[in-house]
Amino acid sequence: HVAETIKNFIAYFFSCDVCRTNFLNMYDGCGHGHCDRLKQEVLSVAGNDSDRMELALWLWEVHNSVNTRLMKEAATRQNREITHEENFAALFPTKRMCPGCWLDDDMTKWDNATVFDFLDGWYWPANSAPVDGQFKTIAASPAAASRPSARGTKASGPARGPVGAGLLTVLCLGSLALAAFTVSRNRRERRKKFIDSRFVPKKNGRC
Repeated sequence: HVAETIKNFIAYFFSCDVCRTNFLNMYDGCGHGHCDRLKQEVLSVAGNDSDRMELALWLWEVHNSVNTRLMKEAATRQNREITHEENFAALFPTKRMCPGCWLDDDMTKWDNATVFDFLDGWYWPANSAPVDGQFKTIAASPAAASRPSARGTKASGPARGPVGAGLLTVLCLGSLALAAFTVSRNRRERRKKFIDSRFVPKKNGRC
């Protein structure tokens, strides 16, 4: 499961202890509903498009929740409450960046389809083609085809490139790094045991 791979990558490689602990606690508690939303295997780029969309939106929600928490912690250190403006400033994208990403003027509910379209263009611009054409594009929904995109142009046909596919590339590289780390750690442990077996008896003999 891709979400599980992300969790393992952060658990073994994220250098910030507090950040890592917060993420793992969030994940183990099914934070942002990932236990229900990310049930399907999405390791194949030919998988269900809605699965990839949910994965991207879940990561985006996690990102925003971290930003909001950090903003609140900063305000707490100053012995004050977070302001309305600061709360919205912590959210990505801002309304200025993506006016259509909200369903209402009061900014109380996101339009997930538009948010996904924005993320797709932000992290996978139109002039950045998939490597060797190996990734399939996500077909736009009827609603997406008829509404303005988050960048102010009409969506017509397939999306420019799936965020999920880009994430899969990163996660595959992360999995390889994790495997290399495991092999390296095992070798270090075997070497340590070998050294101990040579020197520990001599030390005991002198005592």
